[in-house]
Parts: sequence; structure tokens; C-alpha cells
Amino acid sequence: MVLIGIILVLFIIAFLMLLNLNFFRSHFVWLLSIIPLFLFFYFAHFIPRVMDGTIIFYTINWFPLIDVSISLSIDGLSLLFALLITGIGTLIVIYSISYLENNSYLSRYFCYLFLFMAAMLGVVLADNLITLFVCWEITSVSSYLLIGFNHERASARKAALNALLITSSGALFLLVGFLLIGIAAHTYSIAELLSQGHGFVESKWYPVILLLVFIGAFTKSAQFPFHFWLPNAMEAPTPISAYLHSATMVQAGVYLLARFHPVMASSALWFITLTTIGAITMVAGVLLAFKQKDMKLILAYTTVTAMGSLVFLLGSDQEAVIKAAVAFLISHALYKATLFMVVGDIQHQAGTRQVTRVSGLYKAMPVTFMAALVAGASMAGLPPLLGFYVKELVYEANLAAPIASYILTAMVVFANMMVASLAFILIIKPFFGKQKPNDVLEANKKMSLNALMLAVFTLIISIVPFIINKAILSPAASAILGHPVQMELTMWHGFTPSLALSLITLLGAIILYLKRAQVKQLLNLFDVFSKYSPTYGWQQLIRGTLIIADWQTNILQSGKQRIYLTIIFSTVALCLVVTSITQHAIKIEQLFPSISWLPMFLFSWIFVSALFTVWVDTYLKGLIFLGMLGLGVALLFLVNAAPDVAMTQVLVETLIVIIVVLNFYRQPVLPNIVAEKKSIRLINMIIAITIGMSITLLLLTITHQYFDPKIGNYFLKNSVILAHGHNVVNVILVDFRALDTLGEIIVVATAAIGIYALLKTGKKGKKL
Repeated sequence: MVLIGIILVLFIIAFLMLLNLNFFRSHFVWLLSIIPLFLFFYFAHFIPRVMDGTIIFYTINWFPLIDVSISLSIDGLSLLFALLITGIGTLIVIYSISYLENNSYLSRYFCYLFLFMAAMLGVVLADNLITLFVCWEITSVSSYLLIGFNHERASARKAALNALLITSSGALFLLVGFLLIGIAAHTYSIAELLSQGHGFVESKWYPVILLLVFIGAFTKSAQFPFHFWLPNAMEAPTPISAYLHSATMVQAGVYLLARFHPVMASSALWFITLTTIGAITMVAGVLLAFKQKDMKLILAYTTVTAMGSLVFLLGSDQEAVIKAAVAFLISHALYKATLFMVVGDIQHQAGTRQVTRVSGLYKAMPVTFMAALVAGASMAGLPPLLGFYVKELVYEANLAAPIASYILTAMVVFANMMVASLAFILIIKPFFGKQKPNDVLEANKKMSLNALMLAVFTLIISIVPFIINKAILSPAASAILGHPVQMELTMWHGFTPSLALSLITLLGAIILYLKRAQVKQLLNLFDVFSKYSPTYGWQQLIRGTLIIADWQTNILQSGKQRIYLTIIFSTVALCLVVTSITQHAIKIEQLFPSISWLPMFLFSWIFVSALFTVWVDTYLKGLIFLGMLGLGVALLFLVNAAPDVAMTQVLVETLIVIIVVLNFYRQPVLPNIVAEKKSIRLINMIIAITIGMSITLLLLTITHQYFDPKIGNYFLKNSVILAHGHNVVNVILVDFRALDTLGEIIVVATAAIGIYALLKTGKKGKKL
């Protein structure tokens, strides 16, 4: 209950931030950092229990009839993500206060940020699939608000909309996948699903579920071909970019794949799909990153590569590979958050993010430089930093892969070469050489020290990695694999093939850095194929959607009532006819039931009145025959022992005739029916005949269906006893269904008020 309450309070705090605007203009705004810091220590106190293999559950029944509950759990995997979300989140809050200190929308910014933080915690802690999906969608909406925070810029609005459309579209597929999981596994509880083990793979729904889950995860974690939304999201303020890329938004899809790994990863479909998509994304990310000059874009594309690498690794069910994935997850989160804050410092002080416009800043910004040096070295995989250990783990795991080990290893080596060379660019170009601009000073300590703190933490766990081995890494890897494992990050692995590959990677990265101009020229040759890129395809899809929307709007929303009624009646008639034919609901003998002379006379009356209604040449004559038709229907009700309904029908028909005649009286000139096009009258006739026949077939079908008499008998038995009324229909309307009737009365009264208001909107003194 405590954990659920904390998450709900965090949501409430997010919305309360919109109310107290003066708070954000005071020195007390720094107290906001206490919220994620408290959450970090709260989650940290679970580490001893999680190390022992304990899974902590908190549950509140939400909709028990459909097995939906607000259910949260903490195991090794969820704890790892919760610590990243709150730990890095604390630094992001502190960094944002200085970075956006002059922004007039600071309260709105923190509302979005804390809403996003709460939703991400909900995603990683949820033990119920429906709860997970709700939080998943809140992350999409809140990230949309954060990416489009600078809403005055059209580019920010466009980037936010693209991110929302792609991630939300994927979420719809994910929702269907979750519902199918509930059908196949007979539960929406993730813990109960995981307890089924690999037997879930045998379900007939497994391939469909896997495809739907993949689409949801790929769109969220920017996998090919959905990768392009993430670099565009750089329109967000830099603190948000640091948070999105290191610990939150793009990690959600990776978390989902890791969470389902114990029950879904034993199939060839899982391995082939994740390995292929991950490898393509990994390589595409570094190739696109190498062409960029904007440092945030370089980091964004390397995030695409990192997410591709994680998906690539999660495709395997080998213990060594999963260990590498967990280690890389932490390594990437630390160096990526640090580097984004470094870029934010440079942009804040130098006024640009272009790597070609800044240089020689190591003296002017020494604190920022030290943070960049540690994070960049970890990104490049240089010893003795965490990135080096992780790279060796990845190489070792891929070399031991049972399938295509050399091909997989070669792709990883190439990607790491490119990433390392990009790290060199981010360190060397801005901080070495002749200083420009000349007037740059170190960033505010509250900004620069945040990046340095993360860099120092990276350095500490790199030198003494055993402090996170058993506490963080082992429980997370155990949760992904579904059985206990022990991780041991060590500084020295000996002279191994992995070490040789690390040296080859470093040498290749140096060559790529030195030849970066030629590499860029080579990559630019492929720009001719840009019209075949996913980005172009997405733009064309949006354009085509708008064209279709415009076309169908011009047809369906033409502003002509006749068109509206034609479409409505045609659709209803078509549905009724198709249903009657496909369901074989009517037998031939039901079309010609035996009836007495009086109903037959009334049917003839109604039929003749209908014919004259559509054949006459003036509206007034048509109205008279329409009234006669209604009177015939009323008499038919009377013959069939429904006097109340007959009386209502007579009153309605009389009022309609009177109201329409009064309307005709106020019209200067009545339209001529004969003047209408014959084609329009023919269409109207076909639609009228079709819908009339369809309704008749429907009524005949209903009268020949078996109905359970329990409800009818109940009303017959209790009308007098409970409601003191002998007219059962009236009793049902005003007693048993009194609230329904009241609602209908309110609807009619509201419509009447609306019509009256419209009639009174004429010019003053003008009679309506």
C-alpha cells in the first residue's frame, strides 16, 4: 500500500505544481529535488531484500470482475530501473532549475517532468498489464508535453506530435497484445504470467502476441524503422533530453522486452526478430550520427545505437549475453546523462551546440571538461572505466553465441568503433584546440557539478565494481533470465579474444576519427536514397492520411442535410440487408404471415399514403399524406392492443403536421418538388425502399426470435404489487426504468432549450 500511495502522491504533486506559481520564483524551488531524492533512498532500502531473491508486492483491486488491479512489484529488474529513474531524476531536477531559471513556464515544466517521472515508475513497477499500459500511455502524453515545451517553435510542436503519434500508435498494438496475453494466460498479472515459464510459447496466440508486443516496444525504444522520432525529439530542453535518453522514455521498450524475456525468449521467432532489428538499428544509428554537427543530435543517434544494442542482446537467452545487457544498461545511462548535461552546459554558455563552432573550452570550463572526459572515455570503452568492462562482456558473449557468432561479433565491433570515434569527437573538438568563442565561462556550479557528480559515480563503480555486482546487477540479470545468476564485473579479464577485439575497436575508432571528413563524404553519397528512408515514408504516410481525411470530410461533412441523411440511411440499410442475408434470419413463410382483414386494410392505407407522399408535386400535399400515414400506424397500434402507444403516435403526428405547416407559413417561397433532379429523387426512392424493407425484415426477425420470458414475467408479476399500476408499459417507463425516462426527458428538454436559443438569435426587432 505504501508504494502505491507514493506513486499516486507523485502524480498529485505533479498537478499541484501548476497552482503555486510564486513557489517557482523563490529560493525554495530547490526543495523539489528532495522528492526524487527521497524516492531514490526509499527504493534503495529494498536492495537487501531483493538481493535475497524476495519479490515485494503491493496490490489494490481496481476492477476485480475483469481481473484488473493497481498492482506493483519490486524485483531486481524493476528496482534497477526505479533507481535510475529517481537517481538521475534528482540530478535532472537540480540541473533544470538553473538551466531554465529565467523561463516563465517553469511551474508547467516541473508539472510535466514529475508527471513523466511518476508514469515511468508506474511502468517499471507495474505487476498488472492494464496498469502497465495506463502508465505507458501517460509517458507518451507527458513526453509529448516535454518535447513540445518550447511550443512557440513550429519544429518543437512537430517533433512532439511525431513522437506522440508513433509511440501511441505502437501502444494500440501493445494493448491488443496485452489483452491476448490475458486470454492465453488467463491472467493479467505479470508475476503469474512469469510463473508459467516457457510453456507460454506453446500457446496458439504466441506468434501474434509476440508481434504486437514487438511493435509496442520498437516504437517506444526507437527501433528501426521507427527510430527517427528520437533524434527529432531533441527539440526538448536539454535536461529533458538527458532524462529521456538515459533513464526513461526510450528505456521503456527495452524494459518491456526484458520483463517478458523469461516466458517468451525461448523461441526462434524471438531470437531472429530481436537480433535482426537490433542489429539494423545499432548500425543505422552510428552511420546517421557520424553525419551530424549538432552535439545533441550526435548523442541522440548514439542513443538509437545503444537501444539497438540492448534489443540485440535481449534477443538471446544465453546467460552471458544477458549479463552484458544489464551492465551496458547501467553504463549507457550514466555516460549518456552526463554527456547531455555537458552539451547543455556548452550550449548555455557558448550559445551553440554545433561541434564545429566551439573548441578549446577545457580551460574556460574545467569542471564540465572533467565530466565530459570521464563520460566520453566510458562511452568509447577505454580502460579502466565501466564502458570497457561492458564492451568486453559483450564481445565475450557474442563470441560464445551458438548461431552466427562471428557475424554478430563483427557487427558489434563495427558499431563500437563508430561510437568510440564519436566519443572522441565529443571530447576533442569542443575542449581542445584554439578557444572559441573567447568569452565563454564555466557554467553555474549547480549545473556543472551535476554532470561531474555522475562522472565521479561512474569512476567509483568502475574502480570498485563489486559494490554493484551483488546489489544491483545480479538481481536484475536474475529477473530477466528467470533464475538466479551471479555477476562479477572485474577490471582485468586476462589476455583473451575479447581484449584483442577491444584493441581492434580502439585502433579502428582512432582511424575513423582521423579520417572523419572522408567518412562523412562517403556517407553523404547515400543521401540520394533518402526518399526510401523510414523518415520519408512516415512523412508520406502523414500526408496521405491528411489527403484522405480532407477527401472524406468533403463527402461526409458537406454541410448539406440531404447528404447526411443519405449516408446515414444508406449505411443502416446496407447493414440490415447484409445481416439478414448472411444470417438467414428470415424464412419464406415468415414474409407472408396470415393476417386478418383489418390489419390488411391498415397496411394498404399506410402503403397508399406512403406512395402519395413521395409522388405528389407540393410539400403541403406530401405533408397531408404523411399525416395520414402516421394515423394509419396509430390505428395499427390500437388494433394490436397498444392504446397508449397509439395515442402517443396520434399526438406526435398531429404536432409534426402543425409545426411543419407553421414553418411553411413563414417561408416566403416553398421549394418545388418537381424541380428536383430525377437522379436525386431516384436515389431517395431506392434508399427509402431499401431501408423500409430492411426494417420490415428486422421486425419479422425479432418477432420470430426466442426470448427468455423471465424479465417479462417479472414485470407482469410485480407491476401491481410493487408499483401499483396495471399498465405494465407505463410502470416500466415511470417506475422500473424511472432514471432512464428522466434521462430521456432531460435530453428532449435540453434539445428544446437549444432550439429556442437558436430561434432567439435573430437580429433585434426581426420576427422569426
